[in-house]
Amino acid sequence: DLMELGVFANVNQSIDEGTAQKLCAKYGFRFEVEKRERGAGIVHAPPKPVERDLEDKPEDLKLRPPVVTIMGHVDHGKTTLLDVIRKSNVAAKEAGGITQHIGAYTISIPHPERKSELQQITFLDTPGHAAFSSMRARGANVTDIVVLVVAANDGVMPQTLEALSHAQAAKVHMIVAVNKCDHPNANPMKVRQQLQDKGLVCE
Repeated sequence: DLMELGVFANVNQSIDEGTAQKLCAKYGFRFEVEKRERGAGIVHAPPKPVERDLEDKPEDLKLRPPVVTIMGHVDHGKTTLLDVIRKSNVAAKEAGGITQHIGAYTISIPHPERKSELQQITFLDTPGHAAFSSMRARGANVTDIVVLVVAANDGVMPQTLEALSHAQAAKVHMIVAVNKCDHPNANPMKVRQQLQDKGLVCE
């Protein structure tokens, strides 16, 4: 219809008053012009929402259990170490798998200051296999302390170095646990030197 009136427009374009009158006349409608006050019909943007202070109040905060992540090369004794910790506490609770997942365990120990109370500690067991690098990185990023397990007979291995790198990148405290010291080929001093060569000085 618009093309017949010599108007070339798409559906998103507006038409002038004269064209609108012709269209109305063609279909038997009466065209009326409604006048309104200046500024009427203008849509004003809503006011900006008031920013509120969303910080938590100190009295509303609750202490969370510290998180300790066990990391190291495959078959260096990470899960065995955790098994000993879990068996020493009958209240230990397990969540998740061990070999191919991050295992999470919560144990309760006597509170260091309030002897009548118990304090919880959460342990994470990360897989040591090379295929699970991203899991180890996540474990390092959510922890407070990393326990780096190194077998005294094998020394520093590829996943040991990778776990060390994750812990250093996350800037968390680290404890080195030299394991399998009863092995015939154990050499704890070699482990200490290897770690020192990688920038980790053991006390």
